[in-house]
Amino acid sequence: MTGRLQDRVVIVTGATKGIGRETAKQLAREGAKVACTGRDREGGASVVAEIAAEDGRAIFVPHDVAREADWRNVIVRAETELGGVYGVVNNAGAFLVKPLAETSEAEFQDMFEINVQGAFLGVKLGFEAIARSGAPGAIVNVSSLMGQVGFPGATAYCATKGAVTGLTKTAAIEGAARTPPVRVNSLHPGVIWTPMITGQFGDDQALADAFAADTPLKIIGLPQYMADAILFLLGDESAHVTGIELTVDGGRGAD
Repeated sequence: MTGRLQDRVVIVTGATKGIGRETAKQLAREGAKVACTGRDREGGASVVAEIAAEDGRAIFVPHDVAREADWRNVIVRAETELGGVYGVVNNAGAFLVKPLAETSEAEFQDMFEINVQGAFLGVKLGFEAIARSGAPGAIVNVSSLMGQVGFPGATAYCATKGAVTGLTKTAAIEGAARTPPVRVNSLHPGVIWTPMITGQFGDDQALADAFAADTPLKIIGLPQYMADAILFLLGDESAHVTGIELTVDGGRGAD
């Protein structure tokens, strides 16, 4: 590793599994001090242990991203135990594939709170924390390919991820005008083989092969690919990049 984020404090939500877990480990390998958050305490403890085993620095903080009080606690813990906050990765999300007519108000509300309200609070309070650090920072909002295009039977998911896309662009404009400035970008994964997908469709090699065959690059998306993209958006290599939609989907959206 090259120390691209050496000693920078980054908060990663939904860090107990999937994209968030791989991202937390990747950032720590690059020298970041990572505040890993999520609802799964056992998963949080294990990712922190894995980071420590590689001589990285991380803490776990239980976190409901839809609650402002939880966010404020995460930030206080990060600042107190790790230092001034440089970046936030709003990765925590909920996934639902269900026809519009069968989607309940409660299900839509739950999706909205986690996917949209969680990202909103992460950006708003992330701005405040980065300002206290006194140095420029970066925020990455994990949206989805389905936040750019429609997908039959996933109205609630597409609507909430589309909202994250719009939130990101407006926040990028406001972030650029702040002192110090904060870059804000969105990441748009395609089908990534994580518990979010396997929990909905099943953990089956034939299904993974089918997803790969349906992708122009003919490979299944892996959490590592997303971690690499997030590292780019947080690092100095993207110093002139803000307000973009970085789509990492094996070409699915172009097909």
